[in-house]
Amino acid sequence: MIRITLFLVACGLLNAAEVSVERAFNRLYSFQFEESLSTARAYSAKNAGDPMGYASLAATYLFSEMNRLQVFNKDMFKEEKVQGERAKQIGVEAKRSFEDALNRAKSTGAEALKKNDKDTNALLALLIATGAERDFSALVEKRYKDSYYAAKASQEYALRLQAIDPNLQDAWFTRGFSEYLIEQATGDKKKGLELMEKCARDGKYLKPFAQMMLASIYQKDKRLKESRQLLEAFAADHPDNQVVRAELAKMPKS
Repeated sequence: MIRITLFLVACGLLNAAEVSVERAFNRLYSFQFEESLSTARAYSAKNAGDPMGYASLAATYLFSEMNRLQVFNKDMFKEEKVQGERAKQIGVEAKRSFEDALNRAKSTGAEALKKNDKDTNALLALLIATGAERDFSALVEKRYKDSYYAAKASQEYALRLQAIDPNLQDAWFTRGFSEYLIEQATGDKKKGLELMEKCARDGKYLKPFAQMMLASIYQKDKRLKESRQLLEAFAADHPDNQVVRAELAKMPKS
């Protein structure tokens, strides 16, 4: 599939929209991971200097592994504990691929910022990449100390982005989620949720993830109506996502 996609791109038989970063993220949230990976790889092959291609690759490897380990089912939408040490279950190849995409996003993003320290595309890619690093550590590997450092890095990119363009809504998710993770102990949970809600309404690449994370948090807080509304909005945009559709089928409608 990947070779065929790259061949078609090389021959000009796929239009630009089909190998865009937007398409890669769309397929990611539909949990069509192979298609997302092939799209992101094809985009990066044509745009080697754009860190967003590698950031979308890292995000796809993250979601694919979360789905394989049933993080969405067991951790996000249920109170059940996952049996055994998760780190022992993590696919070695998946982790290697994730780290390779992450490092490529970081290096190309850093190169772009050397040329222009206000490059919003590079800052957004680094925000997404370090956010994926945070989530891989916290949600997949359960290495919370490492996730803290990645969260701080992602937070810094979010602040830099919004200093340049306050209307970049994806930065609100990173700021909110980092606030929620880092500041829970101080009782500032409400602020983190409010910031994530901004992205869940008006974000771009991270809007669906914000919807899923908030739905999970609301479900655990017994705010079932709000949780269902977020998942319904997600499912309307990504009807192929069977995990979310299955969760919706189990939830009360009122």
